[in-house]
Amino acid sequence: MQGRVVQAAGVRTHLYDEGTGPVVLLLHGGAWGECAETTWPSTITALVAAGYRAVAPDWLGFGESDKVRDFADTPGRMLQVLRAALDEIGVTDLHAAVGLSMGGSHLLRALTAEQPLLRPARVALLAAGGAPIPRETWARLMQYDGTTEAMREQVRLAVADPSWVDHEDPQAQAYVALRHQSSLRPGAYEWFASLGLRSPAASPPPADDPTPYERVEVPVLLVEGACDPLKPAGWAQQLAPRFSLAQVAVLPGVGHLAPVEDPAGFIDLLLEFLGAPADVAGQPSPSSTLPTPAPEERA
Repeated sequence: MQGRVVQAAGVRTHLYDEGTGPVVLLLHGGAWGECAETTWPSTITALVAAGYRAVAPDWLGFGESDKVRDFADTPGRMLQVLRAALDEIGVTDLHAAVGLSMGGSHLLRALTAEQPLLRPARVALLAAGGAPIPRETWARLMQYDGTTEAMREQVRLAVADPSWVDHEDPQAQAYVALRHQSSLRPGAYEWFASLGLRSPAASPPPADDPTPYERVEVPVLLVEGACDPLKPAGWAQQLAPRFSLAQVAVLPGVGHLAPVEDPAGFIDLLLEFLGAPADVAGQPSPSSTLPTPAPEERA
């Protein structure tokens, strides 16, 4: 893949923009060192081969994008920059948007705002929505000192298969090294560390989940890793009834990072959900209805 940098909303956004056809937006998660390059290569390759245009940006503050921190409204500024970057590359219509963890949470904010920033025809959410990550787990995720071993621990906290942090496994070594390199780009450590700061005058976060999921009126696919160490088991099935149109799929043996841990299984689910590019014009409209079936397990 060949990344590119666009200037929009006063900052630089790095992104991958591959293929032609209906646009699928891919939004990575928000742990130390995560970016489009560490999350979506297999997904981008599969989408392009299937006839889609895959757009995968580095969120503001992550990867090779600028490290600008808005202490008043960090998610709001990240979404503003995302929307401006999409406008800059000429993306006006989204066939689908896919969000992993933080990427899915920010996507939900964009979809459920009084004036939505994004209007995809379909939405896939991975480990996003519902109850937040417990505070004690969040505290462990924030404990990162910039060493390779600390990054290995970050990965260990998110995956189901311990071989992902095996010192002798070349694939595991390459993934940990890529995350580690991304986490140490200029300004990356300082930007991420600042997320742990909270003013004494700030209001405490809500105890429940205030997201108005019912405002998402397009088909939604909730993808749950059956062995996700960061989310409670069954979160997707519990969340599905809060959407107007939702279906659930569970990937066995997978943790928090489905596109990384089981790219083949995740890609099969995603392509089935999206349908063929030639059929996009016949996709269900937001006013149509979808059942909420029992979780579908994929080997």
